[in-house]
Amino acid sequence: MSVLTVKLRRDLRRRPAQLVSVVVLVMLGVALFGASYDAYRNLDSGYQRLFERYRFADLTLSGGDTAAIAAAAAAEPGVAATAARTVADVPMRMPDGGTFVGRVIGMPAGSQPAVDKVQVLRGRYLDASAPAGVLAEKHVADHARLRPGARVAVWHGGAWQPLEVRGTASSTEYLWPAASRQDALPAPGSFGVLFVAEPLAERIAGTSAPNQVAVYYTAAGRRHTGWLDAALTAAARRHGAGAAVTRADQPGNATLAEDIKGFAELAVLFPLLFLAAAGVAVYVVLARRVARDRVVIGTLRASGFRRRTLVGHYLATGLAAGLAGAVPGAAAGVLLAGTVTRLYGEAIGLPETFVSVRAATVAAGLGYGLAAGALAALAPALSAARVPPAEAMRGIVPSAGGRGALARLGRLGRIGRLRRVGRAVPAGAWLVLRGPSRQFRRTVYTMSGVVLALVLILVSWGMLDSSKATVSRQFDQVQRQDAELTLAGPAGPAALAALATVPGIRAAEPSAQVQATVTAGGKAYSTALVGYRPGTAMHRFLTPGGGARALPARGVLLGRAMRGRLGVTAGDRVTLRLPGGRTAATTVAGFVDEPLGTYAYTSLAQVDAWAPAGGAQGSSGRRDTALVRFAPGADRAAAEHALSARPGVVACTDAHALRRTMDGYMKLFYVFVAVMLAFGGLLAFTVLFATLSVNLAERGTELATLRASGVGRRRLARLVTTENLLAVAVGAVPGLILGRLATGAFLGAFNSDLMAFHTDIRPATLAWSALAVLAVAFLAQRPGLRALARQNLGALVRERSG
Repeated sequence: MSVLTVKLRRDLRRRPAQLVSVVVLVMLGVALFGASYDAYRNLDSGYQRLFERYRFADLTLSGGDTAAIAAAAAAEPGVAATAARTVADVPMRMPDGGTFVGRVIGMPAGSQPAVDKVQVLRGRYLDASAPAGVLAEKHVADHARLRPGARVAVWHGGAWQPLEVRGTASSTEYLWPAASRQDALPAPGSFGVLFVAEPLAERIAGTSAPNQVAVYYTAAGRRHTGWLDAALTAAARRHGAGAAVTRADQPGNATLAEDIKGFAELAVLFPLLFLAAAGVAVYVVLARRVARDRVVIGTLRASGFRRRTLVGHYLATGLAAGLAGAVPGAAAGVLLAGTVTRLYGEAIGLPETFVSVRAATVAAGLGYGLAAGALAALAPALSAARVPPAEAMRGIVPSAGGRGALARLGRLGRIGRLRRVGRAVPAGAWLVLRGPSRQFRRTVYTMSGVVLALVLILVSWGMLDSSKATVSRQFDQVQRQDAELTLAGPAGPAALAALATVPGIRAAEPSAQVQATVTAGGKAYSTALVGYRPGTAMHRFLTPGGGARALPARGVLLGRAMRGRLGVTAGDRVTLRLPGGRTAATTVAGFVDEPLGTYAYTSLAQVDAWAPAGGAQGSSGRRDTALVRFAPGADRAAAEHALSARPGVVACTDAHALRRTMDGYMKLFYVFVAVMLAFGGLLAFTVLFATLSVNLAERGTELATLRASGVGRRRLARLVTTENLLAVAVGAVPGLILGRLATGAFLGAFNSDLMAFHTDIRPATLAWSALAVLAVAFLAQRPGLRALARQNLGALVRERSG
């Protein structure tokens, strides 16, 4: 066994607690990477398998001559199959009496469609012998507790038409049950899908032919998706089609894709924080060892050992620590990835999940762990190789020489007023103040650990604060109505006046909503065109600058995301493609900044002019919607019950149901934040333990001399604690700043046209985060202080005098 091998083994056994802290940080970082990244890959590959198995549409075309559109698409190279169907949004009533506006989708009776198949989970598929039989999509079936044989109803022909549930099914279109891109987070019980036989769907929609074509590509066609999408959309519009929705823009898939995108970014960024902290700890430990081993290094160099041999020796310590943490971390990541995948799948209701072990992820985790140890050890290793042998063997260790900023201030204090101020400062205070500046590099170690810990804590806590602020912004500032009613007839003055007489109702207004595609310069964005009457009290239009503006008499207000998507500014002209093949040219009056969805807003008069009422269901704007506000202090449940019982009210949707749902999601977020705070506390403890214990070890002789000079143990502990906490407090300032910036970056991973977050961290969060790190630092230094109290004063003083 070589001399350096023996030395390496002894080094690893000496002060093992510091190296164990490094190993723990590497293990956590690698485990987090393996669990989150493999879970992301599992979910992504799982979606793709489901899309292939059930032939999820690559392009969906609505409106126009669907027979001609389907025929033209089928003849295009790269298209594997097409399916024409009828889709309509209509009021539905569940067995418990609950009502909402849901969606019926036509399918062949007796056989699955060629595109957008469903997986029957319970019961039987549609059958021509049971024309009133339906399949309930999984999410609405779970919420309303629908089982085969249950009775539901849809509003058709001015009356409720009863239907029988034949079974429940899962659809790749509704893995996430989003009604539209603008309604990507429907509250449970506010939206649902029923799959019905195509003839029944046409009767409900009031059409004589399908109104939508779903297109599925071949593998070769999918390699040229952009070109094929554009060609099929152009051909469909020549036959009168209105909206064209790609697979990427399909509401449910787009919502899940954004979530997965954020998941993927977190899978890399969070582990990097731990690996960076491990790197700081490795650097601190090895820098201390190089300083302590100067005589040994000088002896080895004088004995003929080459510089690269010594570099390899000290690099081996970092590699050993990285490998010791990476191996169990990679194993833990493999085990956790399956658990995370299954929990996520259960949370969103996936019919099945796919879990696999990826050798590439394991190898990457091991590589990250080794890289963290090696890169952090590189600087101390190079420093060891540069030690002059003669100087090192004389035991001369260069000191800071009092060159710190506070030391210079002390010398300046010998003149003028600073001299008198310096004399007034107690010796203990000078000891506390001079310590951080004398060994500034050592202070930077501690500050780096503080910054990393605060970044992790604030990212978690700040995301929670920002999410709560987003909910408040949507439901306290933007969306002012308390309930949305679907009426049996138009929401005219008489109907609105009757609603206003219901006890607990403060105001009622009409509203209209039309599906539209906004186009400009060859770019298009599918959205909903929503109409309000001027001076509406039901909606507040917030601007990107933070203010609010009125609804324009002419033109449209567009969601902020459309400014980048379409490349338009206020005053530009855009074209609206509306149901029934209609188009309308108008002006962009401005932009609104809203948390949920990206809508186009205009006046009711313009909606009436652009999309006149009448025609088949889904082909024109609905004029049967009324928005109501409750009186202050009104009993919401009683008011909603009274509205639902009112003649002519078909469906009543609680506009704050989504807020309660999001508040429920916040409870899950609390668990996430609690876990991240625990990780942040552990990160702070381990990195601060490593840095502070090394700091105390480096100053062991100095502190022992103070004790031998008569400074009491408790007083010395107080002085050292104050000095350490001072360095931590200074590091907290950049930590809070970087933590806030990191929160904005992490939230940006989830921002899209579906949802927009603003970074909003409460001052109390900043204060509590800083106090938490101070408390952790206080605990992290305790082991070092206890070790200092047990030191042999005589031996240390003799070492200093020698």
